[in-house]
Amino acid sequence: MVRLHLTVEGLSRIRFVGSLGPDLESRFAELRYADARPDEFAEWRMKVRRRLRRPGALGVPGNGSQRELRVAPSVDALRFSSVAVVPFWGRIRNYLELEREARGRAVLTGGVERVLNNLHPAVSWSAPVLRVDNDQEEQGTDLLGDGLVIAPSLFAPAPMVVDAETGGQGAPVLVYNVSPPTDAAAGLWRQQEDDRAAALSELLGQTRANVLESLRSPVSISDISRQLDLSHPSVSRHLGVLRRSGLIAAERRNNLTLHRLTHLGEVVLGRQD
Repeated sequence: MVRLHLTVEGLSRIRFVGSLGPDLESRFAELRYADARPDEFAEWRMKVRRRLRRPGALGVPGNGSQRELRVAPSVDALRFSSVAVVPFWGRIRNYLELEREARGRAVLTGGVERVLNNLHPAVSWSAPVLRVDNDQEEQGTDLLGDGLVIAPSLFAPAPMVVDAETGGQGAPVLVYNVSPPTDAAAGLWRQQEDDRAAALSELLGQTRANVLESLRSPVSISDISRQLDLSHPSVSRHLGVLRRSGLIAAERRNNLTLHRLTHLGEVVLGRQD
């Protein structure tokens, strides 16, 4: 258990932030990944596990202990972050920011004391002590006038207190976990590529989007027809629309007409910035 002693000045300096950033969230994600019990993170673990098995992937650092939060991430940690958190960070950040905004409104309507007592079942406030019931080493900290930063976390397995250096906020940080319900969690694990594919399908229609996707290397109408199980006239019509839109071009090679992406087509498919 951690006991934080807050003065009146310290209470006045409590700040709420949306997140501590993807680096620290990745370290929390290591702890969550190591806990293989079925929960709302099951789909996320499956996706991460699949990517870590790819050639060249490194193992997951750490041993699942809340006490192990390194200040400087290792090479393994950076690799883990690149497949476990970075692809989903946009949605994670938005989810946590909504949580911060909700707590801010709660402070205005119910006051700081009420918010502190409703952050998490393991967090309780009885002036002048804020108690965090977790498996961190028993400690009591006098915050004096330093204040306290309060940050939600998607992956933290339980509320915990991190020092000013680790949190990067200039003051100790109380991190509390805000795990989403299973149905809401599914939307968090969609990657940017999934968003792009869905948007492309909505813009062009599923069949035409599939035709465009099939042109990642130069191909003929017959190749596309065979790959997508479409008739030659249907493929030709879709290619005509894509060509007039500037997304593809045709070229002759050995008496064969091949269709390829233009620079604009590559940008649309996300192959170039």
